[in-house]
Amino acid sequence: MNKNHYILKTYCDKIFLVGSGNFWHQKTESRNDKTLLYKIYSCVLFFTYGFMTVLEIMAATMGDFPEDEKRDSVTFATSHTVVMIKFISIIKNKELLKTLNRKMMMICEAHEEQTLMDEMYRTVKINVVAYCVAVYGSATFYVFEGLRKFYNGSHFVTIVTYYPSNDDDTMLASIVRIATTLVLLMMLLSMIISVDTYTMAYLIMYKYKFITLRHYFKRLRENVDELVAAGKARLAAEKLAQGLVEGIKMHNELLSLSKDIHKAFGTVMALQLCQSSGSAVSLLLQIALSDQLTFTMGMKIFFFLAAMYLLLALFLCNAGEITYQASLLSDEIFYCGWHKCNSPVLSTQRNIRDIVLIAILRAQSPLVMKAFKMVELTYATFILVVRSTYSVFALFYAQNK
Repeated sequence: MNKNHYILKTYCDKIFLVGSGNFWHQKTESRNDKTLLYKIYSCVLFFTYGFMTVLEIMAATMGDFPEDEKRDSVTFATSHTVVMIKFISIIKNKELLKTLNRKMMMICEAHEEQTLMDEMYRTVKINVVAYCVAVYGSATFYVFEGLRKFYNGSHFVTIVTYYPSNDDDTMLASIVRIATTLVLLMMLLSMIISVDTYTMAYLIMYKYKFITLRHYFKRLRENVDELVAAGKARLAAEKLAQGLVEGIKMHNELLSLSKDIHKAFGTVMALQLCQSSGSAVSLLLQIALSDQLTFTMGMKIFFFLAAMYLLLALFLCNAGEITYQASLLSDEIFYCGWHKCNSPVLSTQRNIRDIVLIAILRAQSPLVMKAFKMVELTYATFILVVRSTYSVFALFYAQNK
């Protein structure tokens, strides 16, 4: 089992467990999302997420809460609305993702290097762990802040919903507050597995497909050099022509794959771009303008910001790396050794130079991931978002100081 297969299969197993359905392209009895029991489980889970989000929106728009809880209600209402849209986007594209899983495993599979695949797996693993730490670090400090309020004579609260109200300290209200905290933790798990890190893992795997293709052309050049050095010029020409045709085929498959990735994950990346830039300003203002900022309150905001910006960085930087790796491909094709084997081998009309020219022209077409089909997902965009967020924060801070 190669690393792409292992990563995707592991994700599909976990996605199935958190109620988002069966995303694996092969039918198995252990991942049957058509059973009545699983449908009930999935519906109850997502109805609970949606109902809690509605209560958060009502709290943010109509609720009467203290200033700190009111700010939290706005933050969670906005964030969880975005999360629900992400869920809908991913589940709606389930059939597309099944096909995408199969294509991601098959393309370039015969030419993948073990060391490169191990590097890719470590990269995915490190990024997933870092994001999980940031997300659950924020959730942990929200719980600690709720406990601090409880021990100071108030009620325990993490998620601010329209019910219970601020002055409701009954047993039922306490049960609801604890229940919404548990729902939050489960919702974060579903978000991490089904949406955020799943998208991030796809971008990383796609990036390494282009690196694999570059290494393929390097090895092709080395093989051609060895054959030419051994005096087997015609065999080298045949080998090069066959290798170029196969390389062009893999490159075309990778380019077509980008359209499916855009369709499957484009909404997720676009919404994250909006959420990170918008919510960050609100959270920074909370830190700057709060008169009674406790350690736990500051840490929950810090981890919340860290999680949003880390995810945005993972999306934009990996998408930018895809563009960069794809741009290097034309050089690898040009230096494949065609100048040593310039003799017709396929037909009288087509020779190696023609094949190389076609391949280079194709590779020089820019592959750029975009949000809303307008905003380029690159390193530069990430820096621009960070700078713009700070500028807006500084403007609002100066007006409210």
